[in-house]
Amino acid sequence: MVGWQNLDLLTLVRIQVPEQSNSLTIIIPQVYTFGMNDYAVINLKTDPVLKKRAAKTADKLGVSISAVLNNELRRFTTEQSVIFELPEVPNDATAKQLIESKKLIDKGDYYAFDTNKESLEFLARELE
Repeated sequence: MVGWQNLDLLTLVRIQVPEQSNSLTIIIPQVYTFGMNDYAVINLKTDPVLKKRAAKTADKLGVSISAVLNNELRRFTTEQSVIFELPEVPNDATAKQLIESKKLIDKGDYYAFDTNKESLEFLARELE
């Protein structure tokens, strides 16, 4: 025999085993989405620290994380692109040139100008 009872946020299911006095009670949480029939639910896996930071930022701005994610989904579908910001890392050739430039700067082997006009005049002389 199975009996059930609806509570505010739970459904209690009682299963009575025939010929025994024991019964098994299962508690099933209910998710209420009253007025949300036109919405889909997306389960998202993310870093817990990132979730906390996002929740804090959203709260500070007075919006929900759902509003932020919906905005990003709208932008994604409109622009049909996604941007992953990564730290800019120079390629090998540029990295070598930056190291050489740093060495020259450390030795004081560079030109300094007080005005844009001075720098442009220097470049004009160099290109002659």
